[in-house]
Amino acid sequence: MSTPRYFSVIAPAPWNKSGKARITVRTGGAYEVYLCVGNDRSGMSADEAWALWTALGNALPAVFGPAPEWATSQATTGGEG
Repeated sequence: MSTPRYFSVIAPAPWNKSGKARITVRTGGAYEVYLCVGNDRSGMSADEAWALWTALGNALPAVFGPAPEWATSQATTGGEG
């Protein structure tokens, strides 16, 4: 089992009292990839995570256009967020 690493971003969430939601991905640990969106959590394999990444990468620009500034400003190239 590899050492867990955490990557987080903050998304707008008008339904929350704070108006923000933390999205966290953990690599390593009990699951290869563990995704937390607010209180929703899902463990998955690396292949499933890549499939999710690909599906989101295809769907979001096709429907919503380019990524918003709040998302691109938090993008990293491998560092921990």
